[in-house]
Amino acid sequence: MQFSRWFLFFILGLSGGLAYSQELTLNQLIDKALQSNQTIQISQISEQQTAAQIKSVKAGARPQVNVSGDYKRYIKIPGQVVPASAFGGPDGTYTTLAFGLPYNLSTSLQVSQAIFNPSIGIGLKAANLSLDLSKLQTTKTKEDVAYNVSVTYYNLQSVTQQIVFLRSNLASTEKLIKVTDLLYKNQLSQGIDVDRLRITHTQTKTQLQSLQASEEQLINMLKFLTGTPQTDSLKVQVAIDEQAIQQALLQQETVNRTDLLLLDRQKALNELNQRNTKAGFIPTLSAYGVANSTFYGQGGEDGVFKHVPGYWVGLQLNWNIYDGSARRAKISSQRAENNTLNLQMQQARESISMEMRNAQNKFLVEQQNLASSREQVTLADKVYTQSQLQFKEGTSSLTDVIQAENSLREAQNNYLNALVNLRSAELDWKKASGNLIAK
Repeated sequence: MQFSRWFLFFILGLSGGLAYSQELTLNQLIDKALQSNQTIQISQISEQQTAAQIKSVKAGARPQVNVSGDYKRYIKIPGQVVPASAFGGPDGTYTTLAFGLPYNLSTSLQVSQAIFNPSIGIGLKAANLSLDLSKLQTTKTKEDVAYNVSVTYYNLQSVTQQIVFLRSNLASTEKLIKVTDLLYKNQLSQGIDVDRLRITHTQTKTQLQSLQASEEQLINMLKFLTGTPQTDSLKVQVAIDEQAIQQALLQQETVNRTDLLLLDRQKALNELNQRNTKAGFIPTLSAYGVANSTFYGQGGEDGVFKHVPGYWVGLQLNWNIYDGSARRAKISSQRAENNTLNLQMQQARESISMEMRNAQNKFLVEQQNLASSREQVTLADKVYTQSQLQFKEGTSSLTDVIQAENSLREAQNNYLNALVNLRSAELDWKKASGNLIAK
């Protein structure tokens, strides 16, 4: 049995029983995945982290209040060297004096507010853009999950239909074995005919068991994608509505690709980073006010305790005039990154255009292939039935019957391949146009 590469990619060797307790359509599976898929939940947590970071950036524009305290117990009070003449001593000599008391307790309250700092405003805009990027990344994750759910679902439909075909073929072979065995007992056929049919029967059963294992693996994959525990049951509606597929039309929809939006936001964020870097050339100004209380003390019989308050306000100017050309080098790097993003956006648009054209062409071709393959299945089934009848009547050999059966299986496989290719083209169109999920 031939499987496409993307079909093999989504078949994982997961364990677990195949028990059914609920029935879900493709849209219901996608909705369930969007709510319960763990990869999406991780992305949503990242959104929350980004939102918290925005609050942190906003805090920089608000007043800052700091309280500090300091306690010292001098074992020996440090001294200062002063001119002795200041205290009546001879000129040209110096003496050491110790000022202060052994116990010192100081508390300070400082309030500061940025008056002019361009980086704060730019930082707020960058933070909001970062949140947009985080939300877009979550949307991209949802699209990927929806795509994987759809591919797995279509593969499950194909495998289930193959199982239906094989069971039908197996039943026909079993009936033919009984007829051939009866003919052999009446000396109207050879024993080798029965053996050949039994070999075909065994091969069909082996193939059926392999497909049943694939069906179970795909169900387990859907459980994983939809956030359903592997121990829980999951029933999927796998009936194929051929009429709905045949009537599917690819209209020129508005392109709403998330990856394009991501590139656009990344470019805007890079431009803000350039502005922020350039803002480093501009001085910043802030105001502050301080309330300070200092307590001095000395123990013993001559104990002293003094409180010395202090209050002051001020303006603080900071200007980094030269940083070794680090800012200029950073701006050059950011400009190069901006040029790269422009090229990536152009490349992405061309890629999207190619993907949409390819998907549309493939869809139209596979529509025709599906109609042709369905006719071939009908014709091959008719030939197989006729061959069986002729063999029973003795007007046809068993070789003709086996060849007719092989032709039927080939026609069935071609039909299923055309069906999967059609659904794949439809899915690729939705992905290319950015319409995998509602936005």
